Amino acid sequence: MTNLTPELDQKLKHALKAICQEAGLVADEAELIKYTNNAVYCLPTQGAVVRFGAGDLASQRANHVANIATWLQANDAPAVRLAPGMSQPILFENYSATIWELLEAGNPTWTGAELAAPLLGWHKLTPIPGLKQWDPFSSARSRLAMADGLPADDHSWLVRQWSEIEADYRALLPDLRIGLLHGDAYIGNLLREPSGRFVFCDFDGTSIGPLAYDLVVAAVSALRFGAVQDHEALAATYGLDVTTLPAWPVLRRIRELVLVTSVITDLRNRPDIAKVHAHRLATLRSGAHELWHRYK
Repeated sequence: MTNLTPELDQKLKHALKAICQEAGLVADEAELIKYTNNAVYCLPTQGAVVRFGAGDLASQRANHVANIATWLQANDAPAVRLAPGMSQPILFENYSATIWELLEAGNPTWTGAELAAPLLGWHKLTPIPGLKQWDPFSSARSRLAMADGLPADDHSWLVRQWSEIEADYRALLPDLRIGLLHGDAYIGNLLREPSGRFVFCDFDGTSIGPLAYDLVVAAVSALRFGAVQDHEALAATYGLDVTTLPAWPVLRRIRELVLVTSVITDLRNRPDIAKVHAHRLATLRSGAHELWHRYK
């Protein structure tokens, strides 16, 4: 269960209530699923999931996500669908929200093998015209500019690391296979339709980018979270072990930096996440091969 300070809990519930009113939904039954970059609430009896964030970056991403979701649905891609009958995204004060159909999630029997079919489906699609290029570097710079609760020395270290890895990535780019990238393809973003088809949610990172990065997510999870079997199952079912590619060291480093940069804009108000983040960053800086804990 995600733990919030009382002030943040009240602030998010206030925003949720207004967003639900605008969408013709009732927020009284809402259950917080998680809160990392976005707050995600389930409305179980209404068959909906509400996802929202604050600020300019959240606004840009909500528009991007709504456009991508509409296009994915038109192409019958393995992707969760927006809730029908409303114009999206929905805006309230500085919050931007999208509302989704509620599907089965988090089944403990799912493994990395279940990631392969939706990934292969995505990677066969011709990207939507005008889709943005994959750019974790600009997103990282934006988050670093808005960091709250991150020690100054850690902030400086992350700035240097992102600058160095961006240069390394640009040098590799001509040799990478580029296509429709999900951007955060792990089991936590996997859902199952009533038909049994597995689909992805969370399209914040969907872009035109190196397809190998969608496999790097599971490979880094094997190293940092101990999910070795999931990585091996995905590699076998998809037909490629990304750790054998020349680009692996650079793409791995990008993923690790993403995992220690994603939450830095609000560490002050989230003590449990701040503690997990501090351990991740300390071990990454020291080069220690310790397992990380997941944000909850």
